[in-house]
Amino acid sequence: MFLKKLHTLTLKSFLPPFIVTLFISVFLLFLVQIVITYLDDFLGKGLRTIDLITLFTYAWIAIIPQCIPLAVLLASIMSFGNMAENYELAAMKSSGLSLFKIIKPIFVFILLLAGVTFLFNNFILPVVHLKSTSLLYDIRNKKPTFTIKEGIFYNKIENYTLYVGKKSANKDTLRDVYIYDHTAHQGNKIQLYAKSGKFANTADTSALVVILRDGNRYEEVVDANARPSQKKMSQLNFKQLQVNIDLDNKMKRTNEELFKGSEEMMNVWQIDSVADSTARKLSRRIDELAKQANNTFYGRMASYMSLNHQIKTVNIHSFYDSLSPDQFTTALQNALNITRTASGSVDAAFLSMENERSTILRLLIEWHQKIVVSFACIVLFFVGAPLGAIIKKGGLGLPVIVSVMFFLAYYILTEVYRSLAMEGQMAPWMALWMPLLIFLPISIFLTSKAAKDSAIFDVTVYYTWMNKLFKKKKSV
Repeated sequence: MFLKKLHTLTLKSFLPPFIVTLFISVFLLFLVQIVITYLDDFLGKGLRTIDLITLFTYAWIAIIPQCIPLAVLLASIMSFGNMAENYELAAMKSSGLSLFKIIKPIFVFILLLAGVTFLFNNFILPVVHLKSTSLLYDIRNKKPTFTIKEGIFYNKIENYTLYVGKKSANKDTLRDVYIYDHTAHQGNKIQLYAKSGKFANTADTSALVVILRDGNRYEEVVDANARPSQKKMSQLNFKQLQVNIDLDNKMKRTNEELFKGSEEMMNVWQIDSVADSTARKLSRRIDELAKQANNTFYGRMASYMSLNHQIKTVNIHSFYDSLSPDQFTTALQNALNITRTASGSVDAAFLSMENERSTILRLLIEWHQKIVVSFACIVLFFVGAPLGAIIKKGGLGLPVIVSVMFFLAYYILTEVYRSLAMEGQMAPWMALWMPLLIFLPISIFLTSKAAKDSAIFDVTVYYTWMNKLFKKKKSV
């Protein structure tokens, strides 16, 4: 009964800071990765609120797995630092409980969290990435809403050119409005002029409504039998005329199937399958290139020499010395053509193979990334929990600084080794797991020190040790 209450107490001390730090870190990363990065793509597009909410929801969900390790690290430092500061850890240890029994319920929670994170990365995140990527692509390709400035011809609307001489103070009334209609694709056949007018949109914003007042409409009448010098013009004088201009600025949705080839949209089994098929394709391409070199590049010259001398083996120098100037020129040109063809084929093959190698690297990196995040939660927990017990400080002061420093070190190491893997300088499995292998001994060291109540972060201990050291030197 006592242990059950103790486990409930430790979980209650861990869960609130974990939820709060997870929310804050997701929100900050969301602002940096989505809002600030793609702000220019959202402005001036006339996007529907539902589209923005959908995109932001997908983006928010996709960021959660990236922030879970940071939340675990920060929450573990804060919770155990708070318990140590209030002497709750000391009371638990004095009752005969070891550090490992104290952290057991939170450790079980971390294991469950790691498992849920893997399932999320493997099954939910690919779907979220697929939908968010396709929606963001459509938003970025949506035509912007138009803004016509005074005294400038505006031609961003397909098949139309508009001109406004002046706008009223409230932008409601337009003066000296010109419209050039190019829908017939025959030049300025239709022209409209009005002393005043105003713009409006249809309910679904699919068309621009221009209401013109006190103007003229000119249209050149095309007569196939008339000579070029005999042009006919139709003129219409109007008091008020409504012109509907199709805007075609609705956001067109792209088929999501076109984005499924990316590694972010696959689970680990799909990545395995695609990586294996790509590796087999690469192996076949290498074999085909070798056969092509033996049977085509080298074989054509040997065949040419055999046909001219009726021998199977011939010295290259004696072969060319025996040729007449015309034959030598022909043979040299033939050799150059073969070399150019071979060089082009080899370059194309190498480029294709390099692309396939890069694809395999990206697939393997994504495969390991889906798993590494789960283990990062466990390793960083065993960094944060003992750190909190050692520094004996809770709240948002020192724990936040320490946790951010450790997480930045982990993040920088991850990015450095990831770039090494992308450049092919390190195997993907080694590059993705190396940051955890570096942090693993740190976590073991800190856990052992916390279990022994070591004061490695207590400044007074080092001050006392330095005083003793200097006193010994003076006595000598």
